[in-house]
Amino acid sequence: MRETQETVQYLCSLACLPRNPGTDGGIAARSYLRDRLDVLGLEPAGEHGYDQHLPSIGGSNLLGIVPGHGDRFVLLAAHYDACMDNNPGADDNAAAVAIALDVAQQLNDQHLDRSVIIALFDAEEPPYFLTSTMGSQWFVDHPTVPLDRIDMMICLDLVGHALGPEGMPPEVRESVFVLGAEKSMGTGALIDELPEREGIRPRRIDNYIIPSMSDYDAFMNAEIPFLFYSVGRSEHYHAATDTPDRLDHAKISSLTDHLTDLIMAMANRSDNPTYVANGYDDVATLKSAMAVIAPLADASPEATMAKTLLDGLAAKAAKTGQLDDSDRSVVQLLVAQLESSLA
Repeated sequence: MRETQETVQYLCSLACLPRNPGTDGGIAARSYLRDRLDVLGLEPAGEHGYDQHLPSIGGSNLLGIVPGHGDRFVLLAAHYDACMDNNPGADDNAAAVAIALDVAQQLNDQHLDRSVIIALFDAEEPPYFLTSTMGSQWFVDHPTVPLDRIDMMICLDLVGHALGPEGMPPEVRESVFVLGAEKSMGTGALIDELPEREGIRPRRIDNYIIPSMSDYDAFMNAEIPFLFYSVGRSEHYHAATDTPDRLDHAKISSLTDHLTDLIMAMANRSDNPTYVANGYDDVATLKSAMAVIAPLADASPEATMAKTLLDGLAAKAAKTGQLDDSDRSVVQLLVAQLESSLA
């Protein structure tokens, strides 16, 4: 926990601001994180040690490997750049970077059939987002390991805060959403079988619920199985108020333990998960949406109405096994309204 907080504090300090690619702050953050990877004893996996340069913008991805016994990989990713000059970027995305480093430390003495790549991507934020200069897109276009040996990409973004304002029930506050399990065979069941960790409640929802929001986009388009962990946007998103004191450090610690469990299971699974382009898990999505909305129904007419809609859709999914596109549009709208109301 102490090292997690130290990582977040340093990345959010004046030494690293603004934390944009090619700036003095971005270079300071990169140097600090490169040293952390070295102290952890990870094997360099960039083109220049840990670094994979983004030549046109002066940025650099940082890539290290926790070695396993086979020749295949699980990749854990978080971007380390921040948006705008005055944004410390604690939740977006220093907390996720600190979690990735802590997971690497926990994996160091574990048996792993697959190696684990720790990818700290640069240039996730605008103006690079969803362009060829985005750090994760550059990696996919110029891979330092064969892409066809990456069996799972796990992306962390906006994972450091509790969901909703103080006073919300723990069923809401402890939630973290997990998108993309439906896009690969067996992944949803693997997540559901992980041990429970006190203080965190993973909620599986289908990827269609939100547009592409982070570094998983390039991997998804390359049809590499992926998972996206996020609590969604808060009121401090892309703002000067995104500071370390607003993070939920107990939740961060629990998420670190959960992700360690997940990656060990992924690294040691006996099959190689295949990408399922048209995969849906409507039942899991509805269950997760209901788990967050139901505790709010007594205090909110809007939540009561949403619960009624979800009950009807759940009954339909139970009967037919899936929803149609118009039903999914309703779920998408409900989740967007939920995110907005809890920000």
